[in-house]
This record gives sequence, structure tokens and C-alpha cells, in this order.
Amino acid sequence: MQTLTVSKCVGDESVGELTVQLQLRTDEMVVESPTLRLFEGSSCLNRDLDGTSEGIQQGMRPGMSLTGARLSVSNSEVASNDSASVTFNLKHTTGPGVGAGRPAEVSGVVATRPDAADPSRVQVVWENVPTDETSFQIRNSTLNTTVSVGANSTSVTFTGQPAERQCYQVRAVNAKGASDWTPVSPTKECV
Repeated sequence: MQTLTVSKCVGDESVGELTVQLQLRTDEMVVESPTLRLFEGSSCLNRDLDGTSEGIQQGMRPGMSLTGARLSVSNSEVASNDSASVTFNLKHTTGPGVGAGRPAEVSGVVATRPDAADPSRVQVVWENVPTDETSFQIRNSTLNTTVSVGANSTSVTFTGQPAERQCYQVRAVNAKGASDWTPVSPTKECV
């Protein structure tokens, strides 16, 4: 569980504080629970709680967003007109190593044609960044074909590849799923 907190002092005596608790579940859904609190006293350092508003707990799958969520709270003391309100957005992004138990993303992918006499041979090498992979998948993204190699591998050689420009991507795999495919840049991953 992770907690994000943002606060703002107004008039040197009132503080609005937004706290959002985030929990990553094993199915990669993030559950968010927002709370807005109002503190009011003789200074912004005073922690005299005068009102709380709890938002609706919501779940977000990877790639989803919560846009325009709004919370408001008023001072619960008689004859006080202090209040706080907030509008916020959250986005559940994916990226290297994101996902409950999935391996980290591979890096340093380089594709070469190591034998000038046989341009149909392409060697793809990468850095073994993940520590919990059970295999690697290497994809010729030009032809949309994929091969697999065992854990701790750092290279594979393709044979019979077309002479035209080909691009390659690598990802790590384990029982919980796969990392993201490595990006393709024309200078390293394409030959």
C-alpha cells in the first residue's frame, strides 16, 4: 500500500489535506481511497481536525484514469465558514516492472548481422536486467514472429531472415506474466 498526501494552507490558519491510499492487487488493479481533511487553528501548523470527507473507493485497471474526482469538506464547528475542496485526477500507468510479480523490463537490446557472408543471420543481444524470469521472448516486429529462450539468456541468433530491414524486441516472462516489450529505435534494434 502506498499513500499520497498533498496539503495547502490558506489564510495562515486553515489547511486542506488530501490523502489518497493506493493498493496494487494481484490482478494488477489499483484500488484508490481518497480522504480530504480540514485543519483549522491559530496557524497552519495546528493539527486541530475540524472536518473530514471520505471519497468513494474505486478500482482502476492498467491504462485507466480517474478524471475530475471531487471532494469537499466544511468546518464542523458552529459559526465557522471554513471549508476545503479539491478536484484531482489519477492514472494507472504501466511501465518497467509494473505488475504484481511480473519481471522487470529488459534493456540494452542490439541487433546485428554478424556474418557479412550470410546476411540472413541476425544476432539479438540484451542485458539480463530481471532476476525472476523463467524465459525470454524475442520478437521480429517486422514479421511479427516470436521465439523463446530460457532464463538467464542474453542472446539469440535468427537464421533465414529477409535481407530487408528487420526490427527486434525482447521481453522477460515468468509465471505472473510478461514485462513490456522493449522499445524499437532504428539505430540499435533494427538491421
